[in-house]
Amino acid sequence: MSSTFSARAVAATACFTALFALTACGGSDEASVDAARSSANASLASSVAVSSSKASVPPPTAEELDAQIKRALDPNLPDVERTELIEDGAAFSDAIPDMYKALRDNPHAVYGVVDPVFDNRDGTLTATMRLDKDGSGTNIRTTIVHFVLIDGKWKISRTDLCGILRSADYHTAACG
Repeated sequence: MSSTFSARAVAATACFTALFALTACGGSDEASVDAARSSANASLASSVAVSSSKASVPPPTAEELDAQIKRALDPNLPDVERTELIEDGAAFSDAIPDMYKALRDNPHAVYGVVDPVFDNRDGTLTATMRLDKDGSGTNIRTTIVHFVLIDGKWKISRTDLCGILRSADYHTAACG
């Protein structure tokens, strides 16, 4: 079933539910019916627009998400480009020097996004991130990471980035 069809079905259900509730309550007020119809139409238009915009951007693979995270940690990448890879990335601009320090302090760290990647069909993806802080393979931590579709680009969730940083015993003001 296509996401546009699903969105229409949800909106139609909402419309029928609203109309049923008005009828069940004895509401024959034409203004109430018009308000319910308007609300249902707005919901349908919004759902179709969201579904269409999300359908046009294919979900990336684990390898592509992994490359994106590694790119964000590349010291040669300009900071403006780095923060564009993160949801609300500007909030992390003051943390970039500390991030470089964390990378220098953990030169043997091995990290990456691994399969599977799940398309949540709501403009988010769910993936697993592995972190081996000292590269020994004896203390591997995993965490769930979400990516959000913003302006046609998949960005790492601010909340999840903070979770990754915490799992690596790293603290920044951007994460509170």
